[in-house]
Amino acid sequence: MPVNAELTLTTTDDAAAQKSVAALDSTKVRLERVCTAREVTSKVGPRSFLHAGPPIRLDQIPGPMRGAIIGGLLFEGEAKDVAEAEAIIDGGDIEISPCHDAGGLGAMAGIITPNMPVAVARSDRHTTFAPLNEGTDGAVRYGSYDDKTLARLRWMSTDMVAVLDEAVQGGEPIDLVDLIAEGLRRGDECHNRLIATTANLIVRFAPSFIRSKRSDAAEKVAAFMAGNGHFALPFAISMAKALTLAAADVSGSPVVTAMSANGREFGIRVSGTGDRWFVAPSPIGEPKLVPGARIEDITPTMGDSMISETAGFGAFAMTAAPAIMSFVGGTAEQAKGFVDEMRSICAGTSSRFLIPVEEHRGAPVGIDVHKVRETGIAPVINNGMAHRLPGHGRIGAGITRVPIEPFLAASEALSAGARS
Repeated sequence: MPVNAELTLTTTDDAAAQKSVAALDSTKVRLERVCTAREVTSKVGPRSFLHAGPPIRLDQIPGPMRGAIIGGLLFEGEAKDVAEAEAIIDGGDIEISPCHDAGGLGAMAGIITPNMPVAVARSDRHTTFAPLNEGTDGAVRYGSYDDKTLARLRWMSTDMVAVLDEAVQGGEPIDLVDLIAEGLRRGDECHNRLIATTANLIVRFAPSFIRSKRSDAAEKVAAFMAGNGHFALPFAISMAKALTLAAADVSGSPVVTAMSANGREFGIRVSGTGDRWFVAPSPIGEPKLVPGARIEDITPTMGDSMISETAGFGAFAMTAAPAIMSFVGGTAEQAKGFVDEMRSICAGTSSRFLIPVEEHRGAPVGIDVHKVRETGIAPVINNGMAHRLPGHGRIGAGITRVPIEPFLAASEALSAGARS
């Protein structure tokens, strides 16, 4: 049932929404470089890390985020062992702040440390970044910090960064919007299924890999990419962040520019209300667990990668990727129902993110908080799920209906501003 059937958009609201949608639908974004986080942002430093989601106090962090900070301290050499890392956290001798405040994005726990390897995207106005994807086994973003996980991350921050940045600088420019649009045409939805998009990246980088004087490292990088179907995710979400930044700060616009969660709270930002967060408790959603996992072991939703849905792909384009349902659970018919629902709460339709099975109709784009309030329909995302305890890693994935309360509060705030 509609939450407020009497709500109607004013001409000003609609014009502002369309200005944000136009930015989402027209901004060009290219792959700028691959480097370490300290080379692209001053908001990381010794014992100063970024995290996923709205702001959270150090004493509130959930298990996977604690595990990721432990991993970050070990990775950076700030702690010699787990006990010392835990003492640093418990003593409050570390600062954490949201990735979104730095133009960055972190999947799952989202901890970004100075030497973490990142993909960097660039539009005409904004530079954005996200950590390279470690895979879905042991990964710092899921709260793992074992020796194997940290050794892989160290290799990624050195050899992989060198090989990939050489490919970026020495090859043809990569249009990241086109990369994701092509992924949708090839059967990805580009949030939790990126197999075709990752393959496309390998093809784009292949000439440089072949020419590289680091031939052994390049071969290892190519093999790692080929074995990691999620490798293209940071390229997708850093692009999405650039799109949503272009749509931000439009006076009166009800279009959502960030959806994010930290395992305690889910939050949104809206174009017409700037950097203000509207929050509610993080949900758990409908999980598809790995064998042996229990629902009571799940950490509530966390991560910045739902910027995918905010920008008009991911769960908003699930009909492009029937195979995604085997990973997140559900059926192709359910996916169609979700996408149809999302059309009813969006201010526009993408002219670039097209869905072949829907006769190349554009994906819904530009979540409108007023439309959410009118219809009573909250957005859906698809997302990975981490164990509630540090060091246990990924335990599943699923489709999650995010809380409606932040959208209602944002709509009320915008309406109050219009009346004042």
